[in-house]
Amino acid sequence: MGLIAEAQKETSGPQCPAMFTAVYDKYRRLKFVQRDNGESLVLYPREQLSWQDLVAYKAITGDSISLLEADLIMGIDAIFEGREDG
Repeated sequence: MGLIAEAQKETSGPQCPAMFTAVYDKYRRLKFVQRDNGESLVLYPREQLSWQDLVAYKAITGDSISLLEADLIMGIDAIFEGREDG
């Protein structure tokens, strides 16, 4: 009896719209710590984001965060954390 191999499915998700790449970059810088171990770049997630994290990020970097961007960042984090409010 032989095994039948299943057809390989493409596992890539939808592309991020170009207008939201800057928001996702801000989220990535807020959420993850990057460590270079010599062979690769490793991302470590921080704790759940809070509104104070956005205020501190804005104060330290000088980047502006609009209300829409703040809402999107907190929504992305809710999805990442598996919360129901995202």
